[in-house]
Amino acid sequence: MIGRRAQENIIVVLIILGLIGVIVMSFEYGPRARMVPIPVAAFGLILALVQLVWQNVRSEDELHVDLLEVLTKRKGAPVPADEKAAAPAPPEDARGRWKREVTAYGMVLLFLALVWALGPMPSVFVFTLGYFAVSRQYSFPRAIAYTAIFTAGVYAVFVYALEIQLYHGYLEPVVEYFR
Repeated sequence: MIGRRAQENIIVVLIILGLIGVIVMSFEYGPRARMVPIPVAAFGLILALVQLVWQNVRSEDELHVDLLEVLTKRKGAPVPADEKAAAPAPPEDARGRWKREVTAYGMVLLFLALVWALGPMPSVFVFTLGYFAVSRQYSFPRAIAYTAIFTAGVYAVFVYALEIQLYHGYLEPVVEYFR
């Protein structure tokens, strides 16, 4: 049986090969058409290479990350260092995992609904600010500042650098009516 590290290395190498394929195929596109896939694939390639190095210089115990736990901020009970190796992981409550999965899917659906209704830029602002406020990641003034900077950065990349015309949302006629 292949070890966990080898499995993860195989997956990362496959992702790297896929990203290299995207970059090579994108060179067949016109200059404007390759403005999105090449930078995105190059950034993904850099991250995949960092991941490959990172997962091979760390111990195998440090590689176990539960993305749902990270997204939904579920905190596990702290375990003393000497008990970590001896104590098996407690079985996860099926109801708790189900709730976290519903929360994660709900966050994605909420963002998609916001994009459909308001368009991408207001949605990025509202969703990011809402996430920072609900998660209490930052104080409210700092959350507003970080959200504004992030939204401005996204706007600059897509509207100015890539010259993409944005969808203004389903509610645009309603907003225009009141102008």
